[in-house]
Amino acid sequence: MTLPLPAARRSLLALALWAAGIAAAVAATATAAPPPPSAVDHGAFETAVRQAVAPQAGQAIVGLKVLHLSGDVGPWLDTGLALLPGDRVTLLKSGRVWWSRAYALSLDAPMAVWSRIGDQGPIFRGERATDTVTADRAGTLQLKLYPGLRWLDETGRYAGEPAAANPDAGGGVSVALLQWRAGVHIGSELQRLAALPTVVGPLAAAEVQRLGGGTTPPPDDWHYLWELGPAEIFTEVEHPTGPGHPPRAIRLHTRDDVGILQKDTPFDLTPDTVLRWRWKAERLPARAPENQVPTHDYMSIAVEFDDGRDLTFLWSHSLPVGEIFACPLPAWKDRETHVVTRSGTADLGRWVEESVNLHALYRRAIGDRVPARVTRVWLIGVSLFGHGEGLSEFGQIVLQDGARRLEVY
Repeated sequence: MTLPLPAARRSLLALALWAAGIAAAVAATATAAPPPPSAVDHGAFETAVRQAVAPQAGQAIVGLKVLHLSGDVGPWLDTGLALLPGDRVTLLKSGRVWWSRAYALSLDAPMAVWSRIGDQGPIFRGERATDTVTADRAGTLQLKLYPGLRWLDETGRYAGEPAAANPDAGGGVSVALLQWRAGVHIGSELQRLAALPTVVGPLAAAEVQRLGGGTTPPPDDWHYLWELGPAEIFTEVEHPTGPGHPPRAIRLHTRDDVGILQKDTPFDLTPDTVLRWRWKAERLPARAPENQVPTHDYMSIAVEFDDGRDLTFLWSHSLPVGEIFACPLPAWKDRETHVVTRSGTADLGRWVEESVNLHALYRRAIGDRVPARVTRVWLIGVSLFGHGEGLSEFGQIVLQDGARRLEVY
């Protein structure tokens, strides 16, 4: 990975779980999600890291920082690690930011920790708990947990840090930064650490594996929403020729994470504009109706308009088909509107076809001032609230208006 990432691969759903309104949403939810794994104590983490890399310090490793980002969030933290173009740094992360331990609402390290070089960004994050980046500019490396509301732009400005709904939830993420000497084979050096019995061993082994296998890119012309960052949850698959399924599809596999995949699709919006697609859901990530914050896990296809609003069509756990609701996340409630297009488990495991009139649905769900154009189509997978798993495929996505037709996928 080169640092910083292109805009198309940097970013989620704004994770405003500690903003106003979450306490009521949590209290209204009757069932708690299974708790995710506990994090290693920061003191033990720092001791293990420093002992592990001591033999390489000053030789393979020319810079080392071990820091803790508090669950109370806070401003950008200058690590003091000064980088020049071409410098390489490995990040090893351990921890979790908690909003409510009673309801197991939390965000794990890969989603929580964001970085930038200098004060002007652009911001970026890795897909996993380990990452190795190469600086493309000079400056000190800065770190920050995902803000309480959302990023305002790609420089890392944000809308402030509202008070936590549960101040005692706490948590945080410990981050080890290993700056490598030029010319060092990072995989070989990490392999030395991978055999250690401490927390460093598994993290080093995971980064060796990641460096060897790389990451799965999204399909051509699709990119991840920068606000949420890159993910590894969408892949392109091909099916043998035969009835009942499309020849190729975009597969979504979300596990305690989130991702929004986008494609630019400029298309005039008229009273006859429809979106058609086929999808197959095999496992729904939700554990309850998706219209509350603690249970807002879902898989959907969405359309963004030139007014910045979007309609997202989801396969619900149990909400009735046709139900419409604003996104329950405070930072997204005025931006995203959900429409239940299919519900329940009866159709799981088989391909089904959908068709929606975008003009009519916009008027019904949002208002009469209908925008002029569709700008993007999104695919969305969310499973971080209940820490569950969702699995589905999307294919044969088309925007059409009479004779006008745009094959999205």
